[in-house]
Amino acid sequence: MLDFVVIAAVVVTAVSFSLIAAAGVGLALAIVLFMRDQIRGSVVRRKMTGGQTFSKKKRLPGDMAVLETEGAHTVVFELQGALFFGTTDQLFTELEPHLPSSKYVILDMRRIGSVDFTAAHLLEQLAARVSEHGGCLIFSHVPQNLPTGQNLHEYFDHVGLMHPKLNIREFADLDASLEWVEDRVLESRRTSVARDDGPLELADIQVFKGIGGDVIAKLGGCVKELAIRSGEKIFKQGDSGDELFLIRKGSVRIVLPLAGREGHHLASFGRGDFFGDMSFLDGGTRSADAVASSDVLLYVLSRVELDSLAQSHPGTGNAVFSRIARVLALRLRHTDTELRALEEL
Repeated sequence: MLDFVVIAAVVVTAVSFSLIAAAGVGLALAIVLFMRDQIRGSVVRRKMTGGQTFSKKKRLPGDMAVLETEGAHTVVFELQGALFFGTTDQLFTELEPHLPSSKYVILDMRRIGSVDFTAAHLLEQLAARVSEHGGCLIFSHVPQNLPTGQNLHEYFDHVGLMHPKLNIREFADLDASLEWVEDRVLESRRTSVARDDGPLELADIQVFKGIGGDVIAKLGGCVKELAIRSGEKIFKQGDSGDELFLIRKGSVRIVLPLAGREGHHLASFGRGDFFGDMSFLDGGTRSADAVASSDVLLYVLSRVELDSLAQSHPGTGNAVFSRIARVLALRLRHTDTELRALEEL
């Protein structure tokens, strides 16, 4: 019906006046209909709390428990479409209920097509509201070049949105934003993130904590120590290997290589955690690259060595595999939580 009205208006104008007038009428009606569709559509694609979505940095069970408990104080909004005077009220209506209780408000700008001054002023007001109770407004994935040709970085600077007085931070992507928030939450609770000061011994690695001194002593004869400099690969996709890597100090990124472009970041592991469990368990080749994010100290446990130890000490093998299985199960549960949130929203 609306399309018919536009056609009829253009035809009547062309017959009654001129083709130029008809073109103007058609263009004006097209603009009005476009604005109507933008206003009717939701500018918020998805919203989640910090207890529903997490960064790719794998945390120890105790840290994950803290993040789940404190997750209600972090809210993530994935935005889409155009932010202009016609959608600012809608955006504020979506955000306003979360402002009093949220310490960290993350706005993912990846799917934003344009931003006008009215929307920029609203974002400035949001930053001020969040700062009232010591919070922070965070932008992730701010496009440098929008379809309109607008450079959003320069525009935000031009309108004063990135002023140092405003408690606003910007990160390259949503994962980096979430990781920064998680680190702040854990530091405030004085967890292991704030105590990363030296290499861990085998008994202090999270998966082996409380396992028993006799088991640790037997495992000590199987593990090897390895030091890797920042930026070096520990293994790459397609490598054969049956080793499990236990992180004594530093952090490691797991990256999936992609042809012709930068690899996809799958996960990060920190001090006290482990990686390489897939090949350790099934004996297959490595599925991705492992790269040291910083200088790393590792314990390396070979499956062949562990199987040999388990033949003479079955209890040791059972204890190790049960601990590994429990950690992997916890990781899967957290993945289920995120997937459920994505499906429900």
